[in-house]
Amino acid sequence: MLPSLSAEIREQVPLKDYTSYKIGGPARYFCEPHSIAQLKDALYFAEEHTLPVYILGCGTNVLVSDSGVNGLVIRVAADFAYLSFQDGVVQVGSGLLLDHLVTALAEEGLGGFEVLAGIPGSVGGGIFMNAGAYGVTLGDFVQESTVMDFSGIIRRLPHAEHNFSYRHSIFQEKDLIVLETLLKVEARPRSELLERIAATKEKRRRHPRLPSCGSTFRNPPGTYAGKVIEELGLKGTRIGQAQISPDHANFIVNLGGATAADVYALIRLVRKEAAARGITLVPEVRLWGEFPESEPC
Repeated sequence: MLPSLSAEIREQVPLKDYTSYKIGGPARYFCEPHSIAQLKDALYFAEEHTLPVYILGCGTNVLVSDSGVNGLVIRVAADFAYLSFQDGVVQVGSGLLLDHLVTALAEEGLGGFEVLAGIPGSVGGGIFMNAGAYGVTLGDFVQESTVMDFSGIIRRLPHAEHNFSYRHSIFQEKDLIVLETLLKVEARPRSELLERIAATKEKRRRHPRLPSCGSTFRNPPGTYAGKVIEELGLKGTRIGQAQISPDHANFIVNLGGATAADVYALIRLVRKEAAARGITLVPEVRLWGEFPESEPC
């Protein structure tokens, strides 16, 4: 364990314990800050030691290399999970679970994005990826966010500067951390909202239950990634202990003991077969660490 001012920096922390895939080697350094001050301290530690910084929420959209990551992983979690309401505007901390947000709003008769119920991950992660379903995205409701850059400078980011598009935001382009966000929500009957949430979660219960990152690929224009993969005849294909789910072709699941190399081999196989038919499949999952012939993520 290394001290970095007020932030506790741990060494060689297995990241498989912090990802939905249950896969991944260790982080060279790991920190879970409990305050803005500790977050700044962690960033200062990374700058002082010339370390790349990785921001982790719930780890639901990350595939960590078997060799881990040679940098500082900062996990923004429980201490950044809060929620308040005022005049149709919601102030929410980036560490709050997205599903908890949707349900808590519905209980207050507020909503608009019930179709996001059941999506795993944090609000910060949802903003990073502009999480969405059935034509609705979290970014549609973001008014502004409070962000910190890797130098520790805090500022407000208006909606227009989030650069939201399909599964994309400015946070994939620049070194910025979401601290909290303001969401514009709609007043609706509580019973109606809760019914919509229940219906959405019922659909999600059909998704594979084995460890995965959810959807592996973004949907190409005019079709669905799962449909493409199924038509390629790859549904159920297995490499090592990783498998393209027989239940949903856009899920690559960990059968138990899968390595990141197993999952990545399936990703490459799917992309190669799709490309042979003129279809480009872009991974939705983020790759952390070293992968053979991988592009930086």
